Amino acid sequence: MEDSNHSKPIIYWCNGVNCRKKKGKLLDFYVKKYNLKNKIEIEKMDCNNRCQQAPVHHLHPEDIWFSEKDLGTIIKRNILNK
Repeated sequence: MEDSNHSKPIIYWCNGVNCRKKKGKLLDFYVKKYNLKNKIEIEKMDCNNRCQQAPVHHLHPEDIWFSEKDLGTIIKRNILNK
């Protein structure tokens, strides 16, 4: 098991077939724009049957599920403003 810094938020993104088809570049864009590389962790997750919202993300530990279109708002409210 790798050593994880539990104080960092984790954004999980779905690696299921439907989400991979629709995966945009927004997560990479926001990581670069707000210099988040050392402030958050990004992990893949298996399909979670939320395909109607593809591509799907999950913010941990806040337990917020969201689609890529809401990524900017989630990052601003839950990562940058903490």
